[in-house]
Amino acid sequence: MKIVSRNLLIFALLLFIYTILFRFGLGELLTAEKWAWVIIISVVYGAMIFFTAWTTGKRDGINNFLFDAGFRWNLTTFIVWGAASEGWFLLGLHSAHETIRVVHITLLIWSGFLILHLILFLILRRRTIKGIHKTNIFE
Repeated sequence: MKIVSRNLLIFALLLFIYTILFRFGLGELLTAEKWAWVIIISVVYGAMIFFTAWTTGKRDGINNFLFDAGFRWNLTTFIVWGAASEGWFLLGLHSAHETIRVVHITLLIWSGFLILHLILFLILRRRTIKGIHKTNIFE
């Protein structure tokens, strides 16, 4: 049982690459005021993250019997996305239509949901023995 597994690291690396590419595309499209394309790349970005998290999480569930209800993936996404977005603004790569305030508000709201996810994780963890669900042990 590894908390930081190979699949989680692969997910984090791909997420970082996706986020940098998304930020670049978003900045260019916002500067060009192509609002429909902003929505399209946002949906594609979200779908790519979902698909990548789903596949790496599923593989991790097969190789690593840690029962965490996806909390590690949520926390990793929060950290990587937040760091990449903050770095994007600190390096001055954002467009005139983007503000750091949007990133901060997003992280604030997301942290509330992350706390709820942590509470759910802690409740579910009580139903496991060393991270393995009791039904998987006693069947």
